[in-house]
Amino acid sequence: MRNVLKTATFSLTLAMTTPALAQDQVEVTSEVPAGDGMAEFAKMMGGIFQTEPLTAEQAARLPQAEALVGTMMPEGFYGTMMSDMMDKMLRPMMSMFTQPKFVLAGRLEIDEERIEALDDGQRAELAGLLDPGYAERADAIITVMTDKMGGAFSVMEKPMREGLSKAYAVRFDEDQLADIATFFATPTGEIYAREQMALFADPQVMQSSMQALPAMMGSFGDMETAMTEAMATLPAERSYADLTDAERARMAGLLGVDAATLEDVVKPPKPMDEADGELEEL
Repeated sequence: MRNVLKTATFSLTLAMTTPALAQDQVEVTSEVPAGDGMAEFAKMMGGIFQTEPLTAEQAARLPQAEALVGTMMPEGFYGTMMSDMMDKMLRPMMSMFTQPKFVLAGRLEIDEERIEALDDGQRAELAGLLDPGYAERADAIITVMTDKMGGAFSVMEKPMREGLSKAYAVRFDEDQLADIATFFATPTGEIYAREQMALFADPQVMQSSMQALPAMMGSFGDMETAMTEAMATLPAERSYADLTDAERARMAGLLGVDAATLEDVVKPPKPMDEADGELEEL
């Protein structure tokens, strides 16, 4: 079940970022209190996406851009859209993995053939003995996740609207923004403005995106080999034993530790495959 949720979350994140990546570097902030660790992480991630301050000309266009973005992303739109996306994606997946045969496979140390030999009624009876709530468990999980994720994405709505407005002010001049507003005022433009962001959560888009996942993941197949080859051209990492006495003294001084205990502080370098394994566990 944990792997299912991890896969689903990855897929949702992929789908979620598709419209965002189509925009200019969107500056996202949050007013939600967080622990010191999370706050530091958010600050670090925010620093990755450096943006230039708006010029006076771009700032003058910002009200036009804000009006357009407000049409495309009205109040409450983003949280509702992402909750619906989560529900549409997770419900069939979770329903499949809470079927009786999957419940039994996870709870019984018996051959899969013995489970397959049972009829549907027998599997349901056994699953009910092991988990009386198995039939409702998927709905309970999905309800909690969609509620929580909807709230999380609702928090993102305001900063995303602000970021999109700035991106529009940067990418389009005054006349272009006026042309877009004119189009949005037409019957077709009104529908397009309301639907264009929601299109990324459309089942057609989601299905195509999910079908592309195997090919996308497969494209990473030779990454380990390529990474090993790239690392081979670099100097090897050094352990405590590789440091000279002068280097040890310098390191101890910089760290403010006793030179005699430095060996306990310096960890040995890890092989790349071990480091990769730690990343996969995250």
